[in-house]
Amino acid sequence: MTEKNKLQEWISAQIVADEMLWKGAWGHQVAFVRDTITQLVGVGLDWWEHENIPDVISTHRSKSIILPVYEFSRPDIGLRLIARNNFYNWKLSVISGKPIEANFDGLFYTTPPVDPKYTGNELAPCYFEGFPEDLIFGYYAPSNKRKWSAEIGGDYPFYTTIFLIMRSLGCIKPSEWNTEATHRKQLDDKSARHAKYKEENK
Repeated sequence: MTEKNKLQEWISAQIVADEMLWKGAWGHQVAFVRDTITQLVGVGLDWWEHENIPDVISTHRSKSIILPVYEFSRPDIGLRLIARNNFYNWKLSVISGKPIEANFDGLFYTTPPVDPKYTGNELAPCYFEGFPEDLIFGYYAPSNKRKWSAEIGGDYPFYTTIFLIMRSLGCIKPSEWNTEATHRKQLDDKSARHAKYKEENK
């Protein structure tokens, strides 16, 4: 599959047989991406804009189940994220117009292996199942903060990585208390944006 499909459309079109042992893990994965990761990548946007964020750009197969390769797009901040999960780990590629300034210690390797004959190289293209090869990059490094790839071990580290990316790009800001006046302004501004959105998308 090469053309894009919005994530929910792709999910709705899939049939995973009940006898597949990993059907539950499949359901968890796509729900986690749709309901949690999409909200995180969409931080700072209004809810009706979130449906434009996740796409399925390709597929791969693990445990005899077809799985998606996801793309999350935020053109307003110059960010694209491409990811897949094969039930063992996440692969992530980041394309950002601005350098990502974050401390990823403990989340994934940010240096190539010192003895690849012993450990292998987790960023080798053969491990990026379903990825177009032009979307596989090198390790995150001081000289490589705009285009990089990583292998991430589980959902919580994956979420934390995305959180740090979004905070680095200024989308996640310090929490501030509202007053009645500032809250009212936020609600009025949101209503105005929604009305404009509906008018432009009739």
